[in-house]
Amino acid sequence: MSLTDSLNWRYATTKFDSSKSISDQDIVKLKEIVKLSPSSWGFQFYKIFVITDPKLKQQLSPAAYSQDQIVDCSHLFIFCSYNNVREEDIDQMIAQFHNTRSNDDSYNKESIDKYGDGAKKSILKMEPNRQAEWLKKQCYIALGQLMVGCADMRIDSCPMEGFKSDEVDLILDLKAQNLTSVVLLPVGYRTSNDKYQYKTKVRKSDELLFEEQ
Repeated sequence: MSLTDSLNWRYATTKFDSSKSISDQDIVKLKEIVKLSPSSWGFQFYKIFVITDPKLKQQLSPAAYSQDQIVDCSHLFIFCSYNNVREEDIDQMIAQFHNTRSNDDSYNKESIDKYGDGAKKSILKMEPNRQAEWLKKQCYIALGQLMVGCADMRIDSCPMEGFKSDEVDLILDLKAQNLTSVVLLPVGYRTSNDKYQYKTKVRKSDELLFEEQ
C-alpha cells in the first residue's frame, strides 16, 4: 500500500472498538515516529502523555465533553507544550546535541554552542503570547506526523481540540511541570458500525487548494 492509499484509508474515527488494543511493539514504533518528528530549532519543547489506564481515561472524559473516543480508544496521546521556555531548557537541548553528535566526523563544539546562543537570543526574547503560540504549533507538527504513522500502520486515530485544557492540566498536574495540554489523539481500531469510515473523503480540488507561481 502506498502512503496516499493509507491517507485515503484514514478518517477521524468516532467509534473505537474498546476490546482491541494496540500491541506494545506497535506503540514503540509510534513513539519512535513522534520522536523523529521535525520541530523548530530541533528542540521539541513539548511532552506527550500516553494514557492507557481505564480509570484515568474515565477521569479525563468529562474534560473532553464525554466524547466516547477518550474512554474507548486503546491509547490516548496527550500533546503538551511548555508553558514557557527557560534558559536551562535550551541548555539541556544543547547538551543533548553535544552528547549525540560528539562522535560525528563533523562534530564542532563551538558551532553547537553558537547555535545555542542564537536560540537563546531568538526564543527567550519572544513576547510571551507569541512564544506560547509558537510552542503550541510544535505539538501540531508532531501530531501530524503521528497521524500519518498511524495511517501507514493501519491504526485509527482522531485528533481532538474539543476539550477543556485547564481541566486536563489539573488532572495531570501539568502546571507544576511547566506544561499545558494542547491537543488529544485517541488511537486504536475502528468498529464496523462507525458510519464515517464508509463515506467518501471530501477535499478541495487541486485548483482551489494549490497555486503555482
